[in-house]
Amino acid sequence: MRRMRPESMWPEPGASPSGAELVHRWEALLDKAPRLRPWVDQMLGRHRLRLQESGAPGFEIEQTLWQELAHWLADFEALPGFAVSAIAVTLEDDGAHEVDPDFSTIAAEPVAASPEQAVGELETLLSDAAFALAFHCVDARLRPRLPASGELARVPESDWFALLRASARPQPALTSQVAITLVLHMLSPEWARNPATCRHAALRLFLARPDDLRGDLQRLCSSLPSHWGLEPGQLAAFVAAAGRARVGLADASALCARIVASARAHPGGLALLADSPAAPASPEELGALFRNVRKYRHIGGFQQLLSAL
Repeated sequence: MRRMRPESMWPEPGASPSGAELVHRWEALLDKAPRLRPWVDQMLGRHRLRLQESGAPGFEIEQTLWQELAHWLADFEALPGFAVSAIAVTLEDDGAHEVDPDFSTIAAEPVAASPEQAVGELETLLSDAAFALAFHCVDARLRPRLPASGELARVPESDWFALLRASARPQPALTSQVAITLVLHMLSPEWARNPATCRHAALRLFLARPDDLRGDLQRLCSSLPSHWGLEPGQLAAFVAAAGRARVGLADASALCARIVASARAHPGGLALLADSPAAPASPEELGALFRNVRKYRHIGGFQQLLSAL
């Protein structure tokens, strides 16, 4: 991803009376989450190109870009600092979300976190009620849909989590699905240890349809993570399981939105999730949440969540 000098990234200063203030606030944010800078640079470039192709006058283009920057900044500033950093990680490499990427444009392999670091980062994330809720929704709606036995038993739960996260388009805002995919990212730290070609082959299979399974299937199997041990005759089962996993992610996101709608208060990140209206959760859904709160009472975000309901 092309990275420009910070001063060349921003629109024309004269197009906004608050441009200098916005740059100051953005630079303060980027100092805390430097991985956001390439994303902001890229998004500004995309928006500028689209506006130019629409025939908009130059000054209007610059004004519009300042408006976009103000909108993105407001969303990021409303998030807890650790959530901004987590979102920045998911936005950093768009290539991780492409089914057929150009590997010459992908940076060096990401470094997987140590087990201790991964546990610490997950605990920090779950200290906020929004991500504790997302963790519960993974437990309640997603985990039961993943294969735990049979011919796909060698595919770890964490690999399914990583593929679900990779298949979700990154967003620079906190929604129910973003909260859940950030939790999935933290629950699958080992995925980054697989080579890029291997990860993208797995993602292609994860997103495949049954009629895509043709050609040299043995070669496809050899490009997948070796610990899966998949044979050509098992690929159809994998594709079917991937479909159920995607349904589970959508179901978990919807459950998250319903529980937020049932909350009497919205501490931490819950205030941002509340921007997406939904019907309240059912008594059965809230009962399952209370049981999980007791199970995970040692996690700070669950205590916040309990006090909000």
